[in-house]
Amino acid sequence: MRIRRLRSKISLVFVLMILAVQVAVQFAAGDALSAAARNQVTEQLDIGDRVFHKALQSEAEKLTQSAAIAAADFGFREAVALHDDTTVRSALQNQRERLGADISILVGPEGRVVASSPPVAAAGQPFPYPAIIGGKTHGVTPLIGLLDGRPYELVSVPVKTPLTVAWMVMGFAIDDTLARDMHDIAGLDISFMGLGTDTRWKVFASSLSPSNRALLEAAGANAVFGHASRHAEPVINGYDSRIIWLALGHAPVVAVLQKSLAEASAPFRDLRSTLLWLTLGGIAISIVGATLIARSVTRPLGELTRFAERVGRGEYDASIDIHSSDETSELAAAFRQMRDDIAKREARITELAYMDPLTGLPNRISFNEWLQREIDGASRDGRAFAVMLMDLDRFKYVNDTLGHHVGDRLLREVGKRLADRLGNSRGRVARLGGDEFAILLPGSELAGAQRHAEQLLKVLEVPMLIEGQPVDVGASVGMVCFPADGTDMHTLLRRADVAMYAAKQANSGIGIYDHGAERHGLERLSLMGELRRAIENNELQLYYQPKIDLADNSMQHLEALVRWRHPERGLVPPGEFIPFAEQTGFIRSISRWIAAEAVSQSVRWQEQGLAVNISINFSARDLADRSTPDWLAALLREHNVEPGRLGIEITESALMDDPAYALTTLERLRALGIRMSIDDFGTGYSSLSYLKRMPVSELKIDRSFVIGMTHDADDAFIVRSTIALAHNMGLVVVAEGVEDESTLEQLRALGCDMAQGYYIGRPVAADEITTWLARWTRKLASIA
Repeated sequence: MRIRRLRSKISLVFVLMILAVQVAVQFAAGDALSAAARNQVTEQLDIGDRVFHKALQSEAEKLTQSAAIAAADFGFREAVALHDDTTVRSALQNQRERLGADISILVGPEGRVVASSPPVAAAGQPFPYPAIIGGKTHGVTPLIGLLDGRPYELVSVPVKTPLTVAWMVMGFAIDDTLARDMHDIAGLDISFMGLGTDTRWKVFASSLSPSNRALLEAAGANAVFGHASRHAEPVINGYDSRIIWLALGHAPVVAVLQKSLAEASAPFRDLRSTLLWLTLGGIAISIVGATLIARSVTRPLGELTRFAERVGRGEYDASIDIHSSDETSELAAAFRQMRDDIAKREARITELAYMDPLTGLPNRISFNEWLQREIDGASRDGRAFAVMLMDLDRFKYVNDTLGHHVGDRLLREVGKRLADRLGNSRGRVARLGGDEFAILLPGSELAGAQRHAEQLLKVLEVPMLIEGQPVDVGASVGMVCFPADGTDMHTLLRRADVAMYAAKQANSGIGIYDHGAERHGLERLSLMGELRRAIENNELQLYYQPKIDLADNSMQHLEALVRWRHPERGLVPPGEFIPFAEQTGFIRSISRWIAAEAVSQSVRWQEQGLAVNISINFSARDLADRSTPDWLAALLREHNVEPGRLGIEITESALMDDPAYALTTLERLRALGIRMSIDDFGTGYSSLSYLKRMPVSELKIDRSFVIGMTHDADDAFIVRSTIALAHNMGLVVVAEGVEDESTLEQLRALGCDMAQGYYIGRPVAADEITTWLARWTRKLASIA
């Protein structure tokens, strides 16, 4: 289970560290105490070994002195010298009993037993331990040997008359009493073991308890004692042992010195128990201390956590009081500073989120919230209100001419004027972005909203003086009413935007939303979606309208006009889809298709013997496309068509969208050898300074002037002046909209170079051009 509380984690870490230390101490102390106990046992065994040997030596010396006195007895020596066996046996028994020895043996100089008391060795047999007789040792050397299956401590003294005639061997039996006496002297358990006749080690005497004695004998039965080893592993569990060889040969005898490890470790166990209790006490104290420390650490953290939660909920008046002189007080001060900084930043963020920093007016988010609350209230109360969107006119020219800093000051002044005008009413104004403002008029019907709009526009009519420069700016307003024009926020804003742009296009100042216009717009939008598939489905088709040379009525030029044969709507006129294609940028794809189709058709006509020049129309987006000259050049090379046979017509308004960039593109097109013409001249606002710099060779007078020139003096004057201006600039003049013969003749009289219109010929499909040529030839013949 995971521990989540910091207090528990701190306590656990402290306790685990103390516990680890104490466990390590216990193990280290245990190992040290065990090693000390074993060292002590080893030391006691070393001491016991020396004491055991000294005790044996002391007993041997006593026995030797007694044996020497007995061997010096005259009667005994005489009996030995005379070989009086009866007297010798009697003397041996008397001396054994007098000296308190357990055995007494007389060994002849040849090493054979003469007599023994009691009869532990047969007379005439070799003495089994010759090393103790015959003068082969120096000093008193005891020997432990087995006689008649029992161990004895043996000593020997010579019997001299005055020469050594025999050896008297005397011995004390090694029994449990001796073993216990040795235990009392050496402080060790002593056992005497010998190899019996069945070649198994047996315990002859021991200070051990009967059970441990049996265990030792059982262990000795399987043991193989090495003669060279003085140390051995314990032969009984719980004892450390030392083996001392007392006799070698065919009947070896060993003494096993043992020390109980439990007995030796008893003092150390008490010490270890004391350490264990001290460890447990230390752990208990550490638990209490860790708990107190963890509480002292986590209590301020808990206060800080609750403080942070309150700040997170926006309760910036929350306080925290931690009285201490350590880092927690510094942390509390940092939290208080954090609270103050967050409050300041949130206030600033809120201001930026809901207020326009430039004008100080509420922004789009604020207006949307107002509008939603007004919709909710009006829906509940069954009342109406109006929404207006206002967009400044000619604001782009202010930025481009005077700079953006002047535009910013203009927006601030407009915002101030609108807010001041609505100050005494319930109306609210907000800046949505750019030069667009929104006004909410609670409780206003359409008529009241119109009055407000007129007053607001009148306020903006007064010129504004910015940096000593009077700035005149107008505005277009679109308005909608709830619930007639929409019942949700998005619908109302969208329709107000539609009405505002309708007012801007009509230059009417105020626009009221028209439901029919939206349906028409939706149809156009649907049409635009289908236009993207028109090229792939071969639904577009080029029609060609002839242009005649007024000098000789010949036809050498055609204008290619695109038509869309919709599979369901039928023939869709260019005015229904070209403007929207220009807005979306899809006009570039259409222009490339028109150019490719016109160049291909020019090649087919040339193969048929009809050499004509074809003009196509370009939009502002085509001029803004840097790749336009490149793909046109590639197209002409692909079909091996001379560039001069292709003409491009650009409207005056397209040239004025970005005159500098348009001039660059036109220069590149002229460098290719392509003819260029200004279309619909007179309807735009082109500057003559730009016009004279344009690398064009042809100027087309808009049909709106040509169609009424025969009965309208102003139109006739405009046409006459345009022809004179164009000729003075070295341009060829083409008149559009020739609908009758009188107009054609008047244009010829004014010196116009070429004409185009329904009187001359309507736009027809490519395969009908030859038919038109025949018909036009017949018409000229009839006129002549």
